[in-house]
Amino acid sequence: MAIVNINVSVTNPPKPTNLLKSGAMVSAGGTTLTPGSFQLLTSKDDLKSFISPAKTISAIAWATNTVTVTLVESHGWADGDEVPVIIAGVVPTGYNGAFTATVTGDKTLTYLLNTDPGSATTMGTVTAVAAGEIQQMNTTYWAQGTSRAVYVLELGELSVPAAVAALGGFIDEDISLGNTYQKFFSYLVPREWDTEQAFKTLANNYTSPGSLVKFFVTTTIATYDAWVSGKYPNVFAGVEAPSIGATEFSMAAPFQSSLANDPGSSNMVPPMAYRYMYGVTAYPIAGNSTLLKTLKKNHINYIGTAAEGGLSNKMLEAGHMLDGKPFNYWYSVAWCALNLELNLANEVINGSNTTVNPLYYDQKGIERLQRRGLKTLRSGISYGLILGQVIDTQLIQADFNEAYEKGTYAGNAVINAVPFDNYTSLNPSAYDEGDYGGLSAVITPKRGFESITFNLNVTNFVGA
Repeated sequence: MAIVNINVSVTNPPKPTNLLKSGAMVSAGGTTLTPGSFQLLTSKDDLKSFISPAKTISAIAWATNTVTVTLVESHGWADGDEVPVIIAGVVPTGYNGAFTATVTGDKTLTYLLNTDPGSATTMGTVTAVAAGEIQQMNTTYWAQGTSRAVYVLELGELSVPAAVAALGGFIDEDISLGNTYQKFFSYLVPREWDTEQAFKTLANNYTSPGSLVKFFVTTTIATYDAWVSGKYPNVFAGVEAPSIGATEFSMAAPFQSSLANDPGSSNMVPPMAYRYMYGVTAYPIAGNSTLLKTLKKNHINYIGTAAEGGLSNKMLEAGHMLDGKPFNYWYSVAWCALNLELNLANEVINGSNTTVNPLYYDQKGIERLQRRGLKTLRSGISYGLILGQVIDTQLIQADFNEAYEKGTYAGNAVINAVPFDNYTSLNPSAYDEGDYGGLSAVITPKRGFESITFNLNVTNFVGA
C-alpha cells in the first residue's frame, strides 16, 4: 500500500480566439459551392477548383431596343430579377458588354440596347458580374501576401436583394450561439450591393458596440453620400480609382490587411491608416485634390500613394469606419470583449476542476477574477491595442463612476471589482444564483497619427 497518494488535476490555458482573423469574401453565384456553404482558401489557386463556368448562349436577338438572350441551361435566377451581367464572345460584337438584365424565364433574360447589332452568327456566354468579382477579390486579396487564409462564402445565383437576405440569414445563424462559436468577423461584399437599401438595413442591424460583425463595402463617387449619413461603425467603405485593372478589387486589400493582424508582444497591431497596399491602383491626385479631401473628411477610404514620405508604395487613406473612428478603435474593442470573455470563462472552468485551488464565489474569488482581467488588459497594452497602464480598484459602482468622471483614471485602463459584501448586499439574490456582475472596465483604444502640425519660426536675428 502506497505511503503517499497523489491527486492530479490539470489547469489549461485557453486556446486563443481566431475570430478576428476570420473573414469571408461573399460570392453570389461565382462558385460551384452549395448556396449557404463556405470554403477555406489557403492560396490564390485554391479558388480555381470552385469557379462557376460561364453560361452558354443558345440564341440572342435584338428587337425594339431590347435584346433577348436564351441559354442552353437554366440560369437559376428568379423571374423578374434584375441581374448585372457580362455578355461576351457574341458576333456581332455589338451585343457584348456589361448590362443589367431582367430575368424573363428559367433560360431567358433581356437587356436594353438602343442599336441593332444585326443577326448573331456566333453565340457567346453570359456571366453574372458578381461571379466575376469573386475572382477579382481573390486576386487582390492574395496580392497582399500569404500570411492569412480566407473563406469564400457562396450565397447562390441570386438577385442583389435576395443575396442580401441570404447573407442576413447566414449571419443571424452564425452569431446565434455567441462569440465563442461565431465563424466570421468581417465580410467583403460585391460592388453591386452599394446602392441596395436592404444591405444598408442589414448593416444597421449590427451597429451596437458589442457586435462583432464588420462589412467591407465598395462605393462610388456618385453614391457614397448615402453611406456617409448613416455613420455606420461597422462599415469600412471605400472608392476605387476611376481606372483599375481587370483583375482588381481594391477593397480586398484593406480587407486582407485587417485579417492579417496577429496581436502579440513582438507582433503589435499597427494603425490601419497609411498601411501599404499591393496589387491596387492609386486614385489619381491631379485634378482631384478637393474630391480626395472630401472623401477623407467623410471617412470614405481610398488607395493613395506614400509619395509625401518619399516612398513609391501605394497606401491606404485613411483606414476609418464610417462613424469616423479608426479601424483599430473597433478592432481593439472587439479584442478586449473576446479575450476578457475567454480568459474569465477559462478561470471559472479551471476553478471547478482543481482540488488545489478551487474558485469560490467570495471576496478572494472576485479578486482572482479581477487579476485575470488585469492580465488580459496588460496584454492588450503590450500588443498596441490599449492606451496607458492598468489600474485596479475595488469600489462600489457609484464611487467608481464618480472617480472616473473626475478624470482620476484618465489615459489608463482600469478594472473595478465591487467588493463581495457590497455586491451581495445590493443584490440579495445574486449569491443564491451564483451571479456576479460587479466587474467593469474602462479602456481607451490606441490610435496612430493622421495629421501633424509643425510650427516653424524663421528669424533674421543672428545673435543676442
